[in-house]
Amino acid sequence: MALKPSMLGLSRKAKRRELIRIVESASSIGFDVIVLDSERAVDDLQPVDVEAVAKFSEEIGGPAIVPTVPVRRGDFNSLLPGYLEILSRRDSMGLCIVAGNPAYLSADEASVRPGRLLWSACMAAEKVLNGRLMLLGTENVEKVSRQICGSISCIPFLLLDEGVEEVRRFADSPKRGVAVYAPFYIGDGVVGEAERVLVSYARRRKRLVEALGGGSLGLREALRVSIVGSVGEAAERVACLVSSGVRLLIGFPAKLSTTQLERLALATRKGWGKG
Repeated sequence: MALKPSMLGLSRKAKRRELIRIVESASSIGFDVIVLDSERAVDDLQPVDVEAVAKFSEEIGGPAIVPTVPVRRGDFNSLLPGYLEILSRRDSMGLCIVAGNPAYLSADEASVRPGRLLWSACMAAEKVLNGRLMLLGTENVEKVSRQICGSISCIPFLLLDEGVEEVRRFADSPKRGVAVYAPFYIGDGVVGEAERVLVSYARRRKRLVEALGGGSLGLREALRVSIVGSVGEAAERVACLVSSGVRLLIGFPAKLSTTQLERLALATRKGWGKG
């Protein structure tokens, strides 16, 4: 699954404590990976806190902790070396490398061309990870990310969007398959905060927006780029993703709760067998 730092609390201490609680719950449910999204630098957990959580997860046999490093953000030159040092001594951790969401970047940061930075970051990480999980975000950098994933041991990390053509293009070249980030809500009736999260995500998906031709985009349309419904319906959605080439599903909870995580795990197990 994926988590945003802003979901975890306000203070550094609160975020670390909440993440440890979630790791413990995720471990008991059977999750393999927790990707920590990047937001603004002031929102993200510090590498030392991420390492502490990773150490805890190792001790309980829990999921791999995978922090995200945005190459265009101003602290990249200190953030990446810091994580590489931690990765050299934490065998269960992985790394996610992205260009960086413009919503969390300054105008100057967002204007940086990410191609060379992505190449250098992935090459440096490959030397340390030694075959462990490395995800490379493809959003708005599809061409260079295909080149990188075709050359070194990283997995293209796509955001679930309209259609499966992009998944299949990436699935054709890398040896390790494709990872997909998908928001989810499993249960009856999507309301309140969960609906807001799903619709907000959908409005940022360029392929969906293009397919709708500029028309209105609400919950009904958002269902096309998310995993929503009963456990059985979610399992069918997972099976379709698997058949299109997805080998790692990273679910983002529209509503964070133990019940939601349990339902996603059940739907994934059922869907993987069908796919």
